[in-house]
Amino acid sequence: MLGGFTIISNTNRITEQAKKSSKVWRLLQYLVTHRYRSISQEELLGVFCDDESQNNPGSVLRTMVYRARNALVKDGLKCADNLIIAKSGGYLWNNNIECTTDIEEFEELIKKAEAGDIDKEEKLALLLSAAELYKGDFLPNSTGDIWVIPLVRWYRSLYLGCVHDALEILDEFGRSAEAEKLCTTALSFDPFDEQLIEHHLRALVSQDKNAEALEVYKKMESMFFDVLGVNFSDNLRSLYNKIQQPDVRQDSPLEDILEEWLRDADFPGAYYCDAGVFKTLVQIESRSVPRSGRTAFIIRIDARHETHTKSGGVMKQLGMAIPGSLRKGDLFTRYSPSQYMLMLYSLTYEDCKMLISKIMHSLDSKNLAKIIGTHIRMVSPTE
Repeated sequence: MLGGFTIISNTNRITEQAKKSSKVWRLLQYLVTHRYRSISQEELLGVFCDDESQNNPGSVLRTMVYRARNALVKDGLKCADNLIIAKSGGYLWNNNIECTTDIEEFEELIKKAEAGDIDKEEKLALLLSAAELYKGDFLPNSTGDIWVIPLVRWYRSLYLGCVHDALEILDEFGRSAEAEKLCTTALSFDPFDEQLIEHHLRALVSQDKNAEALEVYKKMESMFFDVLGVNFSDNLRSLYNKIQQPDVRQDSPLEDILEEWLRDADFPGAYYCDAGVFKTLVQIESRSVPRSGRTAFIIRIDARHETHTKSGGVMKQLGMAIPGSLRKGDLFTRYSPSQYMLMLYSLTYEDCKMLISKIMHSLDSKNLAKIIGTHIRMVSPTE
């Protein structure tokens, strides 16, 4: 039931793909989920039937049960006739026929992992087994049914708690590769869990995959901007800054240090950096202006309408247009969900206006350019 509804009996596998979440198939899901109690006629009617069914409720339910049994028989399930029992004006899943469900196994494994009388190795094994059972949200094709929604939240919450606990132990044991794999899977179910992102980055760094960690950070940060319209937490930004710091060895020759620093410096186009790094570079530039004599301009480009910003369309197009329009050595950053900041060197104010026009012209639609605002300021010297 996690990730989709499937009935397996010996080698026979029946999935809901062809069922289109019909009332009959959803009735089976409801009976299995609540299989340890008899469900009244009134409850079933309230869940699955409209007001017109109230004229002859008994007949409606009998028809649904008949169709459910018949569908399973056609799919080759030999015990289908005995799976649903009529009892005391309601219906009950027949628990005399041996049956296990992934949701029950999932909860049982987590319950055992939370017991106080087991060591960490055993706890980790139970947590990883539980996480392996989670193939996705509870009954994802039936989320239109009101009764499914709280259970979706419940099982996802259990899963994320299970994964967080497992990651803490994996981190303690130094099993970074397993932590990375677990994070990758968990983030496919909930990509906006910042704790998972932090664990993922730490696991990559522990394996000396700093470049990959930086790529993951940038990708996830962009998704937070585009989908949620929010910035990363201070914890993640702080971790990002630490990842960027070079691996300093006291006895390293200067040539080796420079080689490491400059290894990735020869890339085409403008340089993208984190907003914090951009701020630091602007401060450095403002202090050097009196000595260097060169000019530097800051340009802010922002989407004016929140609806466009949340959709990510405008900002995504800007993110592709800006680096292709700047020169090598210019800087840019995504300062907020709706803003980019650029720092350009050795240009005039008119040059900056021409560059902005170039960026606007490269957007797919002229209408997009109309909802974008720009501001230009020269970097002033700091005494």
